[in-house]
Amino acid sequence: MHESSRPSGERGRRRSERSHQAIIAATRELLVERGYPDVTIEAIAARAGVGKQTIYRWWPSRAALVLEAYLSSADVVTPPAAGGTTREDVRALLAWLIAVLAEPTGGHVVAGLVADIQHDADLAEGFHRDVVPARRGAMVAALERGQGRGEIRADADLELAVDALHGAVFYRLLLSGEPLDTDFIARLSEQTLGGLATSPPTG
Repeated sequence: MHESSRPSGERGRRRSERSHQAIIAATRELLVERGYPDVTIEAIAARAGVGKQTIYRWWPSRAALVLEAYLSSADVVTPPAAGGTTREDVRALLAWLIAVLAEPTGGHVVAGLVADIQHDADLAEGFHRDVVPARRGAMVAALERGQGRGEIRADADLELAVDALHGAVFYRLLLSGEPLDTDFIARLSEQTLGGLATSPPTG
């Protein structure tokens, strides 16, 4: 009896995981096809082959589901390895962030989520817990390595520097619409690091 009952439970877990992955995949596909504003729970359920109640059992809102789909798509772009200088690290991390935002389920989804955060406290909590720390943590670590190498002043405000670096990226993404390109990355990193350096950057 015990041996015959165990596979049934395992199959149930696999079915739940398959449904979960199907819902995430359907969400990502529809975000690419329709854009954030036009993706509905009904459309996701139909594409994934599940009932709406299944989605609402696992996610409290459409935005919460989209946030998880966005986070899963961020894994497509591999974060850079640490470089030999702070300048290399900062440029690589900015390029990685911009590459993530350029994904089909990247920047426009972030823009939609940021708008919804204003009236969805649960979404705001999830965004601040799951999105912001991962992006900030890698940049803070790069700047701390720079301090350890003597490239950045010991009294530099690293958290404020990360605000400046990331804030400029999201200003262009959400407001100005100016290009997020390699020239922007180079100028932003040089301008910011110039204010943190123990001596003026060269090269």
